[in-house]
Amino acid sequence: MIKRGSECSTEVREHMRGGEGQVLVTNLFEKNELMGKSRMFGTLTLEPGCGIGIHPHENEQEYYYVVKGNPVYRDDDQETQLHEGDVTICEDGHSHGITNRSDETVVVLACILLK
Repeated sequence: MIKRGSECSTEVREHMRGGEGQVLVTNLFEKNELMGKSRMFGTLTLEPGCGIGIHPHENEQEYYYVVKGNPVYRDDDQETQLHEGDVTICEDGHSHGITNRSDETVVVLACILLK
């Protein structure tokens, strides 16, 4: 199966999970295409000053892969500067958030797997 980028749905989420500004979410695959194993597989585009607030994951875990830019990642109580090519995992029972404090656009590939 090939899915063209023009076939992917996008949505703008204001103050996602209590974060600043807005996040452009591009769903590369919809829930019904993920065989009940995942609830999200897509990209998150964060313009300067925008981010996703700190939030927990219960009965699931979320992976981020930094495609473009240098966001600040919050893993429970620890903040870390990320760079292109870095990957993160927020395991079941933990919290995370991500913010673009740079002057460049940040793009992150995100996948949430269900437990």
